Amino acid sequence: MIPIFSNSLGKEELKAVEKVFESKWVGSGDKTLEFEKQFGGRLNSKYSLSFNCATAILYGSMKILDIKPGDEVLLPTINFIGCANAIIDAGAKPVFCDVDLNTFNILPEEIERKKTDKTKLLLMLHYGGNPARFDEIKKACGDIKIIEDSCNTLFSKYKDRYCGALGDIGCFSFDSMKILVTGDGGMMTFQNDEYYEKALQYRYLGLLSRKKSGTDSLNKNNENWWEIELGSTSGRFVSNDIVSSIGLEQMKKIDGFVNRRKYIWDTYKSELKDLDWLVLPPEPEEDCTTSYFLFWLRIKNGWRDEFARYMVNNGVYVTFRYYPLHKIKLYKEFSSQLKNADEICDNTINIPVHQNLTDDNVEHIINTIKNFRRK
Repeated sequence: MIPIFSNSLGKEELKAVEKVFESKWVGSGDKTLEFEKQFGGRLNSKYSLSFNCATAILYGSMKILDIKPGDEVLLPTINFIGCANAIIDAGAKPVFCDVDLNTFNILPEEIERKKTDKTKLLLMLHYGGNPARFDEIKKACGDIKIIEDSCNTLFSKYKDRYCGALGDIGCFSFDSMKILVTGDGGMMTFQNDEYYEKALQYRYLGLLSRKKSGTDSLNKNNENWWEIELGSTSGRFVSNDIVSSIGLEQMKKIDGFVNRRKYIWDTYKSELKDLDWLVLPPEPEEDCTTSYFLFWLRIKNGWRDEFARYMVNNGVYVTFRYYPLHKIKLYKEFSSQLKNADEICDNTINIPVHQNLTDDNVEHIINTIKNFRRK
């Protein structure tokens, strides 16, 4: 079965991990600081902090932005469940918004329709790596804060700026299904000094950032170096040098990964363009670039489910990302009718597009699609 996601971890990453083992320090240290610096530097982000996973970033962002019970948070319904869970956990109300029928990104006009005097935040997604219309979104938001879920959007650009450095907080994931893979982990990005201080506390038990560790205190000749002070109460969501050493090696390869994905994307677009029973994904808007994280097909004539089973039966794994949040039973009290998202849910499927696909894999996928016939 050809997988829909894959990673490219190899000998270089193993050697990097081996060096961390040899150092006898596997916690958060120099490698983690270096990874944060490189990642933030690539994005032109003032601050970049590593976390144990992207979901922890979403939960932390609610606290950093002071989201409270009674607040409302807008988010596109084509989205990952972790986004809605973080909002609900903060006591706020998720307000599911409809999306563009082609890009699956949130519609700026939906923000205008759905926002109220209780709306404090937009948690937006750049679907599949394709940047959303941020200028229009920002205008529609006004003073509403914006979190960019950039887990699909590794080094995608909106005009002359990188996704993840456009809003108030950016969120990236490095789990096993992403482009840059460290096994798990994530990166929070922001430009605000106050958010940085809050994030440092949230990430590590509420400890005041100026008091890092007993060893640091001892090196400053503090008499009682074991004393600690808290600025808040929190959990422990730090990353470590094992994960970060892998991330540093992956950073060297990212451009190659994205270039290969682009080649496969372009091949699909060229070879499948004449099939009148499906709709292909759009190209990025002018002055934007994409990470080519997802490739999606909208299947006409009600054939989607039959097509999905046919592909799997012919050795190609397909799926639909992301099942609309407003259709999940646990969220039914927040549900509403969202026309475009409902149509997308009924006719869309994702096919593999990753750097580990061989030319033979790509040819097989294309030929399988072309040979599909409704019985």
